[in-house]
Amino acid sequence: KRMKARAPPPPNQPSAASRIHSEHKSPAETAVISDQNLVSVKENMINRLVDFTVVLPSGVEQKCTVQGSKAVMDVLVDLCSQYRLNPSQHSLELKSSGTQQVLSYKPNTLIGALDVQTVLLKEKIPEDKAKRPLPRVPEKSVRLVVNYLKTQKAVVRVSPEVPLHNIIPAICEKCEVSQEHIVLLRDGITGEELELTKSLEELGIKELYAWDRKKEPNRKASVSSDAIEKEKTRLLGLFNADRRSSK
Repeated sequence: KRMKARAPPPPNQPSAASRIHSEHKSPAETAVISDQNLVSVKENMINRLVDFTVVLPSGVEQKCTVQGSKAVMDVLVDLCSQYRLNPSQHSLELKSSGTQQVLSYKPNTLIGALDVQTVLLKEKIPEDKAKRPLPRVPEKSVRLVVNYLKTQKAVVRVSPEVPLHNIIPAICEKCEVSQEHIVLLRDGITGEELELTKSLEELGIKELYAWDRKKEPNRKASVSSDAIEKEKTRLLGLFNADRRSSK
């Protein structure tokens, strides 16, 4: 008797041999398939249109759409051309969608490979401008006449708006007086001690007497001597004026 032929496998079902082959794929073949899938995903991302919001240096926001295959540097050039800006004086800061984290990129990175939602078009600050310190406002100053040691005079340029205790170091340096021994008086006649918390402007003076307690122990004698010297100078001036007028 003749044997009946074996029935063919049902349609749409892989044969046993193909099933066995698929079940026993090598790791290398699996890796090739996964790499192909990854390449396909990347190609889809790159070839897609990318929509994002552009924030101009002025703060104005604009909607923009570009091809994902464009490099970030080309996007910068196109945006600057569109808004009449100089590409060499501007840069792009890219922020991701959702978290708004700043994305790192290289100039040739394709825009489609980045998860971009916001693009900030920022003006570069020149290095010399960034390092240049702010211009200092010239401080107001006046010439202060300091009388000391009965007959000595010195001129110190100081600020008229700061308290007297702030200008004591300058006075001491000029007059070679120790800060521990100095007392500031309005003049050498009345001996009125000045308040160190007030400024020259508040006191309305541009001249004072620096009394050195160490070199002039007797304040009254020092003041009296200074007063006598001033009176002598005044009388001598009057005498000389009378002589000139009588000639």
